[in-house]
Amino acid sequence: MHTHYFGASVKGPFHHAERRPNEDAWLGVRGDFGTLVVVSDGLGSRPQARRGSRMACLAVRDAVRHWAAAENAPMGHLVRLVELLWRLRITPASPEDCAATCLFALVRPPGQLVVAGLGDGMVAVRVEGEPARWVLGRRGDAFSNETAALGAARGPGAWSVQSFDTRERPVAAVLATDGISDDLLENRVDGFVSWLLETFAPLEPGARWRELSRELRDWPTPQHLDDKTLAVVWSQPRDERDTP
Repeated sequence: MHTHYFGASVKGPFHHAERRPNEDAWLGVRGDFGTLVVVSDGLGSRPQARRGSRMACLAVRDAVRHWAAAENAPMGHLVRLVELLWRLRITPASPEDCAATCLFALVRPPGQLVVAGLGDGMVAVRVEGEPARWVLGRRGDAFSNETAALGAARGPGAWSVQSFDTRERPVAAVLATDGISDDLLENRVDGFVSWLLETFAPLEPGARWRELSRELRDWPTPQHLDDKTLAVVWSQPRDERDTP
């Protein structure tokens, strides 16, 4: 199998009107550990939300590199590392000021997909021959008094983690912040994943990013306000594609 990824993040209408920066972030990277995508949403009520989301993506990348180098390390070690490295990266700012959600998907070379999430948003997974399912994350709740996030979590138990065997069948994972996931119904997730792969995967990387960014800016939900970030990672037989 060969693995590919793409993603985009756009500032929402509210932040445009307020002349504030995009407080979402995403990252995609390959290495000896496999192929990784991350999305993060800085909590809008926090003064350094943008810093929090950007550092969350880098902390996951660093944590995965260390974790993957240790044979048979448990997943609990990985999410602990994410939190610790995130706190180091945001220093001297306080975790409370930088609180951010965090979702990631890692396709490992032996044939394993690992997905993990903390807070609002969506991780959807499709294994070949099965419909895509919303497996991690949750829809945002404006009336909730508790938000799971880096800087606001109660230890590694606040994370949700799942793994999938991908040795025999291609797999795809779609990550989205709540500016997207809050507008998706679970029974539409499979169609959404299919649309993303059929529309954007065949494009050259630069065109793919431009077209996906345009779709996110022109989001069809009336009066949508939030920043929107989406990342996709998928695998397929090596002889079908050789480009990212």
